[in-house]
Formats: sequence, structure tokens, C-alpha cells
Amino acid sequence: MDAAGYFYLALLVLVLIPVVILPWEGHTPPDWLYLMLAACGLTGAMLLGGLPALALSCAAGLGCLVVAGGAVTLLRARTRLRILTGGQIKLLSAGSTWLGVNGALAMVVVALFTLFVIAAFQRVGAVRRRPDASAIVAMAIVSVAMQQHLPGM
Repeated sequence: MDAAGYFYLALLVLVLIPVVILPWEGHTPPDWLYLMLAACGLTGAMLLGGLPALALSCAAGLGCLVVAGGAVTLLRARTRLRILTGGQIKLLSAGSTWLGVNGALAMVVVALFTLFVIAAFQRVGAVRRRPDASAIVAMAIVSVAMQQHLPGM
């Protein structure tokens, strides 16, 4: 991996930090943070892979928005549990612009599997506190990005 990949990962982490920390402080992340995350992902895709990578990143972002929104809506209708908020769905979608289509699919599978398991435990009553879904989503994004950009992962 060349230096650009390391800078790409470092920028990803820097952009994700406020999105994860603000909810811990009791604040809602503003929409411009999600826009900045998506814009940086699309810019990185363009710089590292040209127009085809930009198109795939756009498709990944929109596809993730549809899949995550649909899954959360289905889960809400069936179980009456609210697992993800609109901000967390925006985080999944914006994060997928960094990962491309294959990476976005892996990230959605990891994040939604984790959240479905938590929902099952909530349904049984084993988990009283709502999980920190933003941190789970951010870790899924970073994990997939590291696997894509670091050799041997």
C-alpha cells in the first residue's frame, strides 16, 4: 500500500471521530458532518480510482441507504424496536462511499448482523440499554476500510 492509502485511512478516522463522540456527549451530529464524510469518500474514490471508482462509490452510498433504511423499517415493523436512527443510517450510507460496492456490502452485513443480534437480546429482555449503534457502524466502516487498504488483514 502506498502512502495515499494510509492518509486515506487517517482521514477516515478523523472524520468519523466527531460522529461517534457527539452522541456520547448528548449531542446530535449535524447533517454537514455526514455530508463531509460522504464528500471526502467520493473525493478519495475519484483521486484513487478515477471516474469509475467515483461512480461505484455513489452507487454504494445510495444502495446502502436503501438497504439499511429498508432493513431498519422491516425490523421496526416486525419487532417494534428502534435499532438505528436516521443519523445512523446516514452514517452507514456516507461511510459506504469510502468503501465501494464490495466494501459497503461487507460493512452493511457486519453492522446489521451485530444490530440484529442486539435486537434479539433486547426482545428477550437481556439488554436494557440501547446499544451505541454509531460506534458499531463506525467500527464496521473502519474494519472494512483497513481490510481493503492494509496488506495482510
